[in-house]
Amino acid sequence: MSRRITDVLGDVVMPLVCGGTIHVGAPLSVAEVRRLEQELPHAATEIDVIDDARASIISEIAVDPPPVIFGADELSLAAAVHNLLFLVHPRAAEGWRKASTKSQVLAAASELASGGPPSDRREVLAFHSLLHNLFAITRTDVTVTWWTGSAVFRGRTPPNRLTAWPTMRRVRQDHTTAGFGQLFGALENLPVLARLLSRSPLTHLLATSPSAPPLAWEDAVIVLRDADMARVVCSAALAPSDPKAKVALPARYGAAFEDMLERGPDPGDARAVAAFLVHLNALLALAEAAAGDRSSAVLDAVLASERVAQRPRGLVTWLALPQALASAAPLLSMPPGIAEDSALAAVWGRHRRQVAKAVGDAVIDALAERLRATLGDAAHRDHPRL
Repeated sequence: MSRRITDVLGDVVMPLVCGGTIHVGAPLSVAEVRRLEQELPHAATEIDVIDDARASIISEIAVDPPPVIFGADELSLAAAVHNLLFLVHPRAAEGWRKASTKSQVLAAASELASGGPPSDRREVLAFHSLLHNLFAITRTDVTVTWWTGSAVFRGRTPPNRLTAWPTMRRVRQDHTTAGFGQLFGALENLPVLARLLSRSPLTHLLATSPSAPPLAWEDAVIVLRDADMARVVCSAALAPSDPKAKVALPARYGAAFEDMLERGPDPGDARAVAAFLVHLNALLALAEAAAGDRSSAVLDAVLASERVAQRPRGLVTWLALPQALASAAPLLSMPPGIAEDSALAAVWGRHRRQVAKAVGDAVIDALAERLRATLGDAAHRDHPRL
C-alpha cells in the first residue's frame, strides 16, 4: 500500500520538528518522494501545524524572522533523515540488510539530501527549523532477561508476554539510550550527513556531537554574515561551564578553519571566519573579566603542559589566532571596542600572554604565515562586526 503525504508528515516530519516518536517505515525512494511532493497542496492542515512550530523556532533566533513554508526541499531532507534511521531500525534486519539494498537506501538518501548550501538567510533558517533536532534524536533499547533467556528490543516496547509475572519469572528490564553517534555515526553514513548539514549550516555549527561530520566553513560562512545567527552561534559555543566542554565547539571551529586554509579559500570568507574566531576569544575574555588579575581558569585547564596530548584539534589555532593575526592582518586581531574598556583590555592582554606562553612563538608564527598566504589584500579592509 502506497504511503500518503499525511502519513509521512505525521510519522516523520512532525516529530523531527516538534519532538516525539519518529515512526520509521520502509525506506523512501526518490521516485516516491517526488510523488509525495505532488500531494503537498492537499495536506494544508498538517503543514500549517509544522510551519507554526518552525516559525516558533526561528523566532528565537531572528529578530525579524522570514516566513517559512514547508515544501519539496524540506520533504526531501526529512526523507533523507528517515532513510538513515531506517538503516539502524530493527526492521532493517528483516531482509533489508543485503549490501546491495543498503547501498540503494544510502544512494536515495544521498540524492534526497543533495542541493548545495543555502543561498540566503531565509533558507538557512528554514532548513535549521526542520533539522534543529537532528543531533538530539535518540533510540531507547530495552534488554529483557528472565529465568530461561533474554531478548533485546531496539526502539520497541517489549511484549507483555515477556514482562508478565516479573517476580515469579525473575524478569528484569534494562534501558539504554542510543544517541547520534550510534544511530548515524557509521562511516558509510558520513557523506549523506555531510550533504544534509551542507544544506543546514546553522544546524552544523550548533552540533555538539563528536560524531558530527567535519564542518566546512565555505558552506557555513553565510551564517556569520547574519548578526542574529552569529550571536546564537556565539552564545551556544561558550555556553558550557566546564572548561573542556566550553572549548569543544570553538576548537571544532578552529579545526575547520585549519582545513579551510588548506583548501585555498576565498579571502573574504577566510577573513569572516577569522574575525568570528577572534570574537569568540573576546567573549571568553569578557566572561572572565571579573577574575581580577588572576590567570584564566579556562586557559589554565585546557592549555596545561601536562595535558598537551588531550588538547582537541583546532584548540590552539583558535586561541592563537589573535596573536597570529597581529602580524598577518592587524585589523582582524582584536574586535572593536576592547581598547576602550579598561577591564576587558586588561583581561584580553592577560589571555594573549597566557596563550603565547603555552603554545609558543613557533606555532603562532607558522599560523601567521598561513594567514598571510590566504588573506592577501583582504587583511587590510575594515573589520567585520558581529
